[in-house]
Amino acid sequence: MRIAGQDLTPSAPKLRTVLSLLLINYNRITRPDSLIDELWGDSPPISAATTLQTYVYQLRRLMTAAGQPGEEFLVTKAAGYQVQVLPEAIDVYHFERHLKQGRELLQEGSLQRASEKLSQALSLWRGHALTDVPRGRLLEAHAIKLEEGHLNALEMRIDADLQLGRHRELISELKELTASYPICEGFYSRLMLALYRSERRSEALSVYQQLRAMLNDELALEPSQPVRNLQQAILQGDSSLDLPVKEPETIRLPPAPRVASPPAELPPDIADFTDRRNVRKRIELSLVTPANEKAIPIVSITGIAGVGKTVLATHVGHRVRSRFTDGQLYVHMRGMSSKPREPEDALGTMLRTVGFAARDIPADLEGRSKLFRTWSADRSVLVVLDDASLAAQVRPLCPTGPNSAVIVTSRSPLYGLTSAEQVELDAFDLDAGIQLLRQIIGNDRVAAQEKAARAIIEMCGALPLGIRIAGERLAAAPHWTLDRYRAKLADEGSRLTELRWGDLDVRTRVEGSYRLLDARMRQAFITLGTSRQQHFSTRDTADLLNISVTSAEEVLSHLLDVRLMTISRCSHGGDFSCAIPELIRLYGVERAGESCPATLDRSTEWCSRVP
Repeated sequence: MRIAGQDLTPSAPKLRTVLSLLLINYNRITRPDSLIDELWGDSPPISAATTLQTYVYQLRRLMTAAGQPGEEFLVTKAAGYQVQVLPEAIDVYHFERHLKQGRELLQEGSLQRASEKLSQALSLWRGHALTDVPRGRLLEAHAIKLEEGHLNALEMRIDADLQLGRHRELISELKELTASYPICEGFYSRLMLALYRSERRSEALSVYQQLRAMLNDELALEPSQPVRNLQQAILQGDSSLDLPVKEPETIRLPPAPRVASPPAELPPDIADFTDRRNVRKRIELSLVTPANEKAIPIVSITGIAGVGKTVLATHVGHRVRSRFTDGQLYVHMRGMSSKPREPEDALGTMLRTVGFAARDIPADLEGRSKLFRTWSADRSVLVVLDDASLAAQVRPLCPTGPNSAVIVTSRSPLYGLTSAEQVELDAFDLDAGIQLLRQIIGNDRVAAQEKAARAIIEMCGALPLGIRIAGERLAAAPHWTLDRYRAKLADEGSRLTELRWGDLDVRTRVEGSYRLLDARMRQAFITLGTSRQQHFSTRDTADLLNISVTSAEEVLSHLLDVRLMTISRCSHGGDFSCAIPELIRLYGVERAGESCPATLDRSTEWCSRVP
């Protein structure tokens, strides 16, 4: 539970149970006997009623200690207790609203909007329902209902994407889903269709055989009739499985916008840019020579917090902007904030920038997206989307002109972004870090104290943001020796505080990724970060967290996805080891001082990614 940015989730299991049931019944009265039954089942203690009153008091005190009016939040009524909150404060409310809207849009045939709305619903999930809550009969029933809604949203979003022709992008996701839900025939049938439409018929038939063998072995059943019909249709190459060809829609374009000159919205390039020559050339080549002539080039730059994704995207944008004669558009998508930017809002800004009057801009996402696609169809524009969080945020903002291009920066990989060139950005090596420090504070100062300079780079983990902050602080204090600042950074307890300058703050950047973790994943991250181990294999992770090797692999995959870890070693056999970058490790140490993570239960189910 988060209120006003504070995590107020109780640590005591029974308090979490009480709070969960009260929140599920928000703005409705929950009877004491329901709470007692949920806590103790058929064997409540004699003191159950008194103990329940103590739990309610503790919840109110928890709220009051955090600066919230506990008595107003949790109210005692004649018939029981009532949590009073606005529906908009409850994630389940938003999930069910997006799910309902997505279902209606899918039924209407508004496939793009349905996919985006259902993706918004799914983005609210961070793991399984009520994962960290001891459950009785009522909570167990509600968790099952939520999980069914989650699967329903997944299936509908995949159906929308299949009808939109995104079969190739769906294959990896569907393979993961069949592994996670091995008896859900719906995911198998959708995987078979996606493979068939991707001209991988033999693999589609192999998936059917895998499903059949599993059902025979586990349940002594055959696949359902719809799945058997699909297999026969694949064998026969039935044309009914092909993607329907739609007639292009005719869109009436509003009056041609009048702009004095093409937009040039790229942020200023930085004078002391430290060249990542190989990566830069790769991005520039991708932007100007697309691999598929029918698709605009999209480059997705990912990496840990502070690695320089925005700086690189901006620098490349300035280098190639002359090729995009109709302008350059820049939008900050706020993906790491608590309120990522909605694509319809971003589109409205872009359309106004290119000259459309507010009265001519449709109110809905689909209308705005169509208008932008039509406007950009015969133009050459560069679109830079900074700090995106989901592919659904990006797709509606892509131009359609064959001479246009898109650069996207994102902390995590954007699964499902069609034909994007993926560029993973690493921290600097030691020499590049020294080069950046030279450009900020001067070559003479670094040359005179090169040993201290190298120590500073190492203590910053060669992270460009950390080096920049260190350089800015040293530049502002020319009377400081580099040894003096090195000594300040040597204290791990205060290093992140020393790496803060103006609005540049390593701690705040890392916190964006940490916020994406649920309670169990936070415990895992803190435990690994405080172990002082440099590399984490799945076996090491399993031992440290007291979980199975399979669960350990899921933990590492999830921490890699949110960029709190990086791959440090990878073998040809698929085995890999991870590392926690130095400054991210220190952030984990700080969080460990605020809470004492419990040992992870070996039976815990981990979810590496909520699609």
